[in-house]
Amino acid sequence: MFKRILPALCLLVLAPLVGEYLLGNIAINALPMIIGLIPLYGGGALLIREVARRWRLGWPGIILLGLAYAVIEEGLLTQSLFNPDYVGLRLLDYGFIPALGIGAYWTVFVLAIHGVWSIAVPISIVEAGSRRPDTPWLGKVGLTVSAVLFLLGGAVPIALASPAIYPLSAAQITWTLITAVALIIAAFLSVRFRRPLLPATPASPWIVFAITIAAGLAFWLPTMVGKLQSIVPAWITVGFYLALYATMTLLILRWSRRMGWGPWHRFALGAASLVTYAWHGFPQPPSFPAPANVDLIGNAVFALAALGLLAFVVVRLRRTAPST
Repeated sequence: MFKRILPALCLLVLAPLVGEYLLGNIAINALPMIIGLIPLYGGGALLIREVARRWRLGWPGIILLGLAYAVIEEGLLTQSLFNPDYVGLRLLDYGFIPALGIGAYWTVFVLAIHGVWSIAVPISIVEAGSRRPDTPWLGKVGLTVSAVLFLLGGAVPIALASPAIYPLSAAQITWTLITAVALIIAAFLSVRFRRPLLPATPASPWIVFAITIAAGLAFWLPTMVGKLQSIVPAWITVGFYLALYATMTLLILRWSRRMGWGPWHRFALGAASLVTYAWHGFPQPPSFPAPANVDLIGNAVFALAALGLLAFVVVRLRRTAPST
């Protein structure tokens, strides 16, 4: 039984490690905080993965459910989508939309972070190393436990923010819930739009890896440009991100419709995304104060651990999947 649920346990831990520590957002000296992050990140990722595999939603369903998770976390839990002075960073000023009460730049940026890296990437890596990547790992009891974990995890950011929690309006809560529900419905409806595979050869896993690495660099490049807000209008930056998302979505859909698409291609996508977070952790300043040397050591430890995990998965894949 332990072997059967081991992938689920790995996902519970890997999701917060990738989502916060490998990203560089939390330094290694705050590693005990992972106990509070496992229910939200790990519980959310596991719940999404189990629902998607149980109802055969495929990867489009996982991505859509991941976006729903991102909307709930950033809209209702941390409230960064609406709080104009969230942790004192003024995240909404760049591209602020008064009618919606959100920052266009921050919205398209942070939803992708959680939908892709916090949810999809940990799922893809753990599944690549699992002997049952396409089937549920848990029964009904386990599915219920993962849902309860996620609900408990949702209470953590609210408890941490209280009593200075940002007061959301009824309209903000309503539209956040409507958006999340719409994404969940879209995830379940996505199975109806599957198209037959084409008798063609997809790009090699190495090409998929290289293009995804380039896309990851493009994603993080605007955040590393000093005084971006005073140089580039917000609508240009937002348009750039939307074009990047559309391009990668179309590419992946095109690749995955070809008969030669397989485990190594999916692993290439996840591996490139993991490597992207590994290098990004070094220039990313931690949200909680940490000495520079501690932050640097932590980034190196997490980056090396990520590379070690990828090497382990490669060994597992060579035993279970044919070479491409």
